[in-house]
Amino acid sequence: MSLFSNFVDSVATAVDSVTLNKRSDGLIHSVIKVNQGCFKLQKLLGEGGFAFVYLAQDDKKQLYAIKVIKCVSKEVTENAKKEGILLSRLNHDNIIKIKDMCMIKEDDGSKMLYMIMPFYKRGSVQDLIDNNRKSGKCLEEEYILSLFKQVCLGVKALADYRNRQGIHQPWAHRDIKPANILLSDDGKTPVLMDFGSARIARIEIDDKKMANRIQDEAAEHCSMPYRAPELFDVKVNSKIDERVDVWSLGCTLFAMAYGESPFEMTINRQGGGSIGLAVLNGQYTIPDKGLYSNLLQDLISYMLTVDPKDRPTIHSILQKISFK
Repeated sequence: MSLFSNFVDSVATAVDSVTLNKRSDGLIHSVIKVNQGCFKLQKLLGEGGFAFVYLAQDDKKQLYAIKVIKCVSKEVTENAKKEGILLSRLNHDNIIKIKDMCMIKEDDGSKMLYMIMPFYKRGSVQDLIDNNRKSGKCLEEEYILSLFKQVCLGVKALADYRNRQGIHQPWAHRDIKPANILLSDDGKTPVLMDFGSARIARIEIDDKKMANRIQDEAAEHCSMPYRAPELFDVKVNSKIDERVDVWSLGCTLFAMAYGESPFEMTINRQGGGSIGLAVLNGQYTIPDKGLYSNLLQDLISYMLTVDPKDRPTIHSILQKISFK
């Protein structure tokens, strides 16, 4: 039996009391037991929605990142389970791995899902971008494209995903951005993280109720400067697929080169406005600084195709990069 095959039914006991009604920072210094391992939560690294990520240390002084999801509703619980199952099946160098995971049942009957993941001390691509902007530096094109190609390979693994029955069932991350791409200790390997936004990619929008639900879900989980236009204005009788991630990749490549997403740059340059409208109208300009090749600039334009039917697939993007 695999490590994750029955995790949704497992209920562990916390060594220290960890209650659902505590503030997120109230968990710091708590010790939790996850199956055979004990972890002390040391620091809050980040939070969003019902999820919190902590720096933790095991009894061997090894550092980990622990994602804690408060399962406050059936929907949150189901999405958390799906995230765990998806990550347990995606064995890819450019996708975050899970060391262990379990549900912890509280005294009041509520549950929290704990995911034990590697800790990347170098931080994210966003940290890299921010540090370069502060020092007035730009990333070299060769390095940008090396990282970007690897991220694309991780996204391809999502698009090529097959379920337990072996049936092709593409998934989309839906929140690809520099802050969700970690860097290995040597800075050479990017690792896509935070799959709380991930969903089965191909959806047919049958009615207005469904359109509103998908649009609201995107507003909650997909960062606006990197969100695909079809998620801003979900149309009845439209189709949404894995190419939402290709759009986000285009924004991410732009940010790696120029320091911010194309639509943040548009709004900042014009002194305000709506990012949503800029996205829907494909309103951006690639800076003419002579820093990067036509290949990189063409890649950005290729991915930032407003009409999803005309937007390339991740396979086409990888093919284009390989011809470099």
